Amino acid sequence: MPTTYIPTIVNDNAHSDGIWDVAWSKNTNYVATGSSDATVKLWDGSSGELKHELTGHALGVISVDASSDGKQDQLRDDHVGLASTSIDSTIKIWDLENNGALIRTVTASAAQAWTARFSPDGQYLAAGSHDGSICLYDVASGEKAQSLPTKDKFLMCTAYSPDGKYLAGGAEDGSIYVFDIETNQLAHTLTAHAMAVRTLSFAADSRTLISGCDDKYVHVYDVSHGQIASALAGHNGWVLKVAANPDISKQQVASASSDKKIKVWDLGMRSVLETQEVHTDQVWGLAWNPEGTKFVSVSDDMSIKWFASSGSS
Repeated sequence: MPTTYIPTIVNDNAHSDGIWDVAWSKNTNYVATGSSDATVKLWDGSSGELKHELTGHALGVISVDASSDGKQDQLRDDHVGLASTSIDSTIKIWDLENNGALIRTVTASAAQAWTARFSPDGQYLAAGSHDGSICLYDVASGEKAQSLPTKDKFLMCTAYSPDGKYLAGGAEDGSIYVFDIETNQLAHTLTAHAMAVRTLSFAADSRTLISGCDDKYVHVYDVSHGQIASALAGHNGWVLKVAANPDISKQQVASASSDKKIKVWDLGMRSVLETQEVHTDQVWGLAWNPEGTKFVSVSDDMSIKWFASSGSS
């Protein structure tokens, strides 16, 4: 089988401790990494060069996420925002078009802000909480605007559909809750997993939801009908991250695992396209570039690995 994605750049010792998440900004071409060393770093998405180091968190950074476009007047001068969450019980919002300057710090107990994801319009941050609710924070004010309750189980991850219609949360008991944003009502509860759901990602069609779980499976759901479409087996450890390729024509999702492996799956064929074994410790994060031609991975081995499709530059 020909290699679809080839390793290109390697940043060893990119942080002084394990790297827990990564995001690729659509507008600034920054790749942002968050580490248990309590820093966020911004890297050039083309060269892999370190551009800025953002400090201010007191403890490890759990998640990072970049806003979808440059139209967020909730930030500053229509600039692109980056949100980071930390064990220190804060969410920090940084300005990616101003060298990562700090815009705002939101104080939220770690129980109320584990991982945070921007809504597609950039107005809200959705954070999973220990009490089983999804907390929505207003980006402009930093205040909690709303709480969407589930079943009192720790929500480890959240994901918005690209069209903004759905917001999903994955829980420690294996349940996935899908809310209709227009009505703020629970649309579906998906229960195919039996262990903790650590990661969620919507495909570009906004109807396909992919999950990764401690049961070692990647599940694919049809959210419009609330049904599982396929269960993908192949990892030998917890699935820590899934990331759908933003190029809808490719029908691909990448997954990362505690087994130190990265897999790229063909959703149409329901099979593995390739497996990358380039990390020496568990792989926590993955992120695609906006075109879906490159992706990056981060790991407890403190490195960043860059991959490009054979036809991209």
